Amino acid sequence: MKTFFIFALQWLAFGAWAQTTISKSVPVGTGQKVLMKFDYPELIKVGTWDKNEISIQTQVDINNGENDDAFEWLVNNDGPVIEIESNIRGLKNLPQMVTVRDGAEKILFASREEYRKYKAENGRSFDRVSWGVDINVTIEVKVPKGMETEIISTYGMVEVRGFTGPLKVEARYGGVDAALDEKSVGELSAEVHYGQIYSNLDVRLSGDGFQEKAFYTFVSAKPGSGPRYGFASKYGNVYLRKLD
Repeated sequence: MKTFFIFALQWLAFGAWAQTTISKSVPVGTGQKVLMKFDYPELIKVGTWDKNEISIQTQVDINNGENDDAFEWLVNNDGPVIEIESNIRGLKNLPQMVTVRDGAEKILFASREEYRKYKAENGRSFDRVSWGVDINVTIEVKVPKGMETEIISTYGMVEVRGFTGPLKVEARYGGVDAALDEKSVGELSAEVHYGQIYSNLDVRLSGDGFQEKAFYTFVSAKPGSGPRYGFASKYGNVYLRKLD
């Protein structure tokens, strides 16, 4: 047991070295749009570049690196809309672990029995305890400038910075953090149900485009000239920031 705990703590201290990096590129044809669906990433960074392809850089850590090979990308590039989806093969059959957190410290246990024994022997309590597959995934996506893009994320935070092109983001349990050049935004909207909308933009997010009722807020504005951007979250927050 001591060997396992020492290993776990050491791995967490140097966890960035143990992650698996997965690179994916998808060619883009004239006039194509892209729809991306993500379930488990903690963080999804989205931007644009000058190349005529979609680049996806993924950092994967599943169960302390033991099940990283279960992660895969599913791509359908046969029609006008490129569909890209993250997937974890055989998720229901992967080993379940106890993950405990105490501040910045994180420890993994292979079973509930190991966790109970460790807790009894050390007399410790933890801020958070969870049971299941330990999944840590971060993604950085770049799409061609001007490409119409839609992103649907179940759990992760979607971070947008300097995106050039029509963009729609829906983050159900996570949130959206978007840094925008207001002069290059033709239309902007943000929508939340149980979260909040925060903004330091110069444009007023009120007036005719403002709706508010129980567990729902919608704002919109036309700050400049350019594509349309729409951000929504059901349970998280939407942050609208000035682009540095």
